[in-house]
Amino acid sequence: MKISSYEITDFFNQLALLTRSDLPLPKTLQQMAQDFSSKPLKQIVAGLGEATEKGKTLSEAMRDYPESFKPLYIRMIALGEREGTLPDVLAELSRISRLHYMLATMIRDIMLYPVITVSVAFIILMFICCAVIPEFGKIFDELLAGEPLPEMTQFVFWVSRIVKHYINFFIGLYIAYIIFVCWMFLIKGTANKVLLFLVRKFPFSEVVFYNFSMARLCTVWALMARRKVPVEEAFPVIAEVMDFPQVSDALNRIAEKCGKGEIFLQALKVEGDISKLLIMTVENSPENNLPDELDKLAELFRERGYYGYRRIGMTWEVMSIASMVFVVGIVIFFIFLPLIARMFSGW
Repeated sequence: MKISSYEITDFFNQLALLTRSDLPLPKTLQQMAQDFSSKPLKQIVAGLGEATEKGKTLSEAMRDYPESFKPLYIRMIALGEREGTLPDVLAELSRISRLHYMLATMIRDIMLYPVITVSVAFIILMFICCAVIPEFGKIFDELLAGEPLPEMTQFVFWVSRIVKHYINFFIGLYIAYIIFVCWMFLIKGTANKVLLFLVRKFPFSEVVFYNFSMARLCTVWALMARRKVPVEEAFPVIAEVMDFPQVSDALNRIAEKCGKGEIFLQALKVEGDISKLLIMTVENSPENNLPDELDKLAELFRERGYYGYRRIGMTWEVMSIASMVFVVGIVIFFIFLPLIARMFSGW
């Protein structure tokens, strides 16, 4: 049973607020379960309430739902329980999961316009091939009286005949495409991974993922640094929640080197996938102030990510429209090419 990033964020946020009151945790969870509309979330929260009522801690109860609660969440909640700062930890985890949810939402937003453009272009091209081009063929037969057509025009007519002859195949292909798109946008899990993979192949998208990954790294690291979690223990856990594989690998390498006794700053500096700005911040910040500086840096990376997201959205919109206009325009130009050539030859 798995719940979405938005539901995780809402759960942590509400629980952070309610745990600041004097209400016992089991009763708090049972009350929350009644208020949620999502059936999976309702069942999970009710299960957490039953488990804590039987004597388990919240972190121990969450281990029964590994698909919904990442090891990072469980680890930090356990620290909060031990330190007596559970409400604060829950509030920070809500902020971290909100960042993940916002990234997933933005991925869908920036993919939506190109997908719509491709869908419309496909319909327009099928209509032109099946209804418009054959009519021009009749006109050319009457008007040009058997004169040979330009090669590109002949190619367009050949494509038109193929599409018209196999129209059922192309309709089926289009339906399969629509089903695939709906699966990507509406289904979670594997669909999210496929969508993420496709988006990262688009131009200029890598910088957005990198900045949001660095923002998440700074936010989670600040959370763990406040609780004095050693780097060799913190970084492997943080690596599990990264959306940027290179950053995840870098964190694991740093943790491994620190575990073998290498100085942390030296291990950090040799990793080219870690932002130089982050390295400078770590190098010039006193240890006691590092969590606050990391929070400030996380905000900077988020702003960079939002700016990149807006720029990519505009770029993809322009590229989608330009591509559709170009393809349709080229087809129409080659249809009219014999008439244009005849007109100019008459001059």
